[in-house]
Amino acid sequence: TPAMSPQDYVAAKAAPRGSSLYYSIRYAPPASQPALRALFAYQREVTEIVRETQEHSVATAKLGWWREELERVFEGRAQHPVGQAMQRDLLPGRTLDWQPLSQVIEGVELDLNYGLYPSFRELADYCHRVGGSITGLAVELCGYRNPQTLRYAHDLGMALQLFTLLRRVRRDVDAGRLYMPEADMREAGVRQADLFGRRTTEPIRRLFELQAARTRDFFRHALEQLPAEDRYPQRSGVVLAQLYLTLLDELEADGFPLLERSIPLTPIRTFWRAWRTARRQRRDRSFAS
Repeated sequence: TPAMSPQDYVAAKAAPRGSSLYYSIRYAPPASQPALRALFAYQREVTEIVRETQEHSVATAKLGWWREELERVFEGRAQHPVGQAMQRDLLPGRTLDWQPLSQVIEGVELDLNYGLYPSFRELADYCHRVGGSITGLAVELCGYRNPQTLRYAHDLGMALQLFTLLRRVRRDVDAGRLYMPEADMREAGVRQADLFGRRTTEPIRRLFELQAARTRDFFRHALEQLPAEDRYPQRSGVVLAQLYLTLLDELEADGFPLLERSIPLTPIRTFWRAWRTARRQRRDRSFAS
């Protein structure tokens, strides 16, 4: 069997066929699609370290390795398939601010060393570092004309990260991680130990509702701030936002059974929703011309 190419590796890592991100990237400008896959694969590769590595020293060493790999990427000697894809598809011909790539490592390092979020303020800092920074780069890759689109990028990045943390709460709890503000847990009457029970009790449901409401607010603010002239080039992010909002609706309708099972959109529904959203951005393009 031939070895998997870096491009195939990042596609499988970040956006497997049928996933929401897969359809989102398909509606990005064609020239930016390989770069987006490499970017999101990098984000996933680094953020998964704290969930997949039990030993603190091993996780710290892996983060250090990725710092060195970023340097190798810029020097043209990347070793990891994700680094090689970034070197080939993300760097050439672009003058982007690459500090956000380092911010992902910084955010994961803070999470590894502290891992507690007394209030949303601390969680927001983590989300900005590991999510918002990457979304900002993705927005630049797709192109924009109005500087206000950067506000959209910030709120979209926060929304996407908050949604991801809510959706995979069971996996994180199993790995000994918790991304719920302690203030929210007190308000809902939930102790950390309650989340190990594999059952969404009424207090836990209230906790999840708080997270979902905050996530919706960020999605709404993001979409409201996206200028009309940039909606078409940024249709990839709009598609992803609408897919995740649809999933939020379904989770809410089902009582947020996040500790019991997952509720994915079927591939055909994901495709249909993505297509309709992208088509609407294309139709509305005339208003900005």
